[in-house]
Amino acid sequence: MLVVMALVLLVVTFFIWAGVPFFLIGSLLADFTTNIIIVFVCVSLSGGFLFSLYFVPLNLKVAKEISRIRGIRTTKSFMHVQSVWIIISSLIFAVVLILMKGL
Repeated sequence: MLVVMALVLLVVTFFIWAGVPFFLIGSLLADFTTNIIIVFVCVSLSGGFLFSLYFVPLNLKVAKEISRIRGIRTTKSFMHVQSVWIIISSLIFAVVLILMKGL
């Protein structure tokens, strides 16, 4: 049920998690630096971060289960799961941006 709710929210709020990194953060960073790589990395990371926020309840449930199995603190397990999710989301966001640029 959490995944279904997250997917519905992702569709409804597409302009927030995809538009804010691309238009707002990208344009603000472009004013400060001329290095396109820094802008690209920051846009990808912010897109991955905003995308991953929708899956926090799901990641929390996974982290509780992992912490129960491994015998570690839930917060430590959640930070690992969320960090990996942000990195994977950022990589997917970067690949989509590269593919859009090529088209």
